[in-house]
Amino acid sequence: MNSIVDEEGRAVGVFAGHWLDAHLKACAEYTEGHSALIDGKRDLVIASCGGAPYDINLIQAHKAMDMAAKACAEGGTIILIAACNDGLGRPDFLKWFTSANAQALASQLKTEYEVNGQTAWSLLTKVEAFRVILVSELEPDIVRQMHMIPARTLDEAIAAAGEFISGFIMPRGASLLPIVRQ
Repeated sequence: MNSIVDEEGRAVGVFAGHWLDAHLKACAEYTEGHSALIDGKRDLVIASCGGAPYDINLIQAHKAMDMAAKACAEGGTIILIAACNDGLGRPDFLKWFTSANAQALASQLKTEYEVNGQTAWSLLTKVEAFRVILVSELEPDIVRQMHMIPARTLDEAIAAAGEFISGFIMPRGASLLPIVRQ
């Protein structure tokens, strides 16, 4: 049995039967209600996590970055707005950013796997594909260690991003899956 929960954790759909059939039906229903068709990716995506608790720390905020990456053209810029009042989410999260790149981290995770290492790998794959500007309360040096550009305000981030012809704004970044129209 699979279920779909809303942002507050309440069950909004329950699916029973063969596990694969139930899972596929749940995925289809979730996608129908939580995705947006876009005509193509854009060079700039501004994504907010939607405030607390979605931006409580970087590990949580990464979920909005993940969705923003699906709407951003490779080599484009993502501005992620996430206060990160509680820092990175774990005191040892920064250790994963000593790897040379995402590929090296993937190799390390094969022998030293940790869930948060996987989150760090996912973040690294994005900063290698996009220019990521993080508007947060994190110390700028910590943001730079994770290969992102620190900013304190949205205005500062927009100035750092430069000029773009078009982009997307995702006010609650993790709540909507962008799907490029075929």
